[in-house]
Formats: sequence, structure tokens, C-alpha cells
Amino acid sequence: MENKSKKSNDAEIKKLISKLESNNGSERQKAREALVKIGKDSIDYLAALVSNHKHIYRWEAVKTLAEIGDPVTIPLLIQALEDDVVGVRWIAAEGLIKLGKHSIKPLLETLTKKSDSVFILEGVHHVFYDLRENNELPEGFPTEKLLSALKNSEWAASAIPLVIELLKK
Repeated sequence: MENKSKKSNDAEIKKLISKLESNNGSERQKAREALVKIGKDSIDYLAALVSNHKHIYRWEAVKTLAEIGDPVTIPLLIQALEDDVVGVRWIAAEGLIKLGKHSIKPLLETLTKKSDSVFILEGVHHVFYDLRENNELPEGFPTEKLLSALKNSEWAASAIPLVIELLKK
């Protein structure tokens, strides 16, 4: 019985994913809202759209992932921070902000691997700035130091030791 239920849920998710690829904005919105209600089960299906060649589909997928708000979406949201469309990057950052403290360590780890990505630096700055404003960073977190380092063109030299130290905590 459970297998039949899973198959019908998979079929429903696939149908909604195809509607996310519609030219009709209202249809995409309804599909997005339904996928958010389904939640975690739709994440794997949305992952394929995060790297679709059409930016509107990437936007819809990232928006849906951000609204689902499950920590399992963090790698996909971080991937979307490197999108070439600013709107997709913005939604990804907002999704990471929504996830609060769960985003901190994965973002710091990303900084150690992708310090050459301007989009990652901008996205991480956006997230940590808002986490600070929302009082969601651990007490004693050196936010000002990190934000300042992220704006510095020679950021890697000044921030990598800080990031590595933060990851040890």
C-alpha cells in the first residue's frame, strides 16, 4: 500500500514540476505553492531545475526550495548563490537566511572552497549581514570582521584563517 502511495505522490510531484516549467506565471505559482506543501519529498525533483538553462525555471526551483525551508536544501541554495542571474542568487540568499543557524557552517565551508567566486562572496555577505540583523548568530561570532573581510578584494588572505577558526568551534 505504501509503495502505491509513494508512486502517486511521485507522479503528483512530477506533474507539479512540469507546471513549474509553464509559460503561465499563475500556473507556476500554484505549482510552487503545492510543492511547498508537499515539502521535503519534492526536493530531489527540484534539484534538477536548479541548473536548468532557463533562468525562470531556476528561479522557480530556488524559490520553492527557499519556501520549503528545510536544512537539506542548503547545498542547492548555496549552488544557486553562483547563478548568473541576480534574482536567483537573491532568492537563494533569502532561503539561507530563513534557515538561520543551519546555514552558518555550510557557508563557512563554502568560503574555504570557493573563495575565488565573487557571487559566493556577495551571497555569503548578504546572508551573514541579515543573520546578524536577525540576531541569529552565536554569541561572540566575529560578524564585523567577517563582513569586512568579505568586502576586501584581498579577502582570502585576511578571512581564510578566520573562517578556519570559526569552523573549529
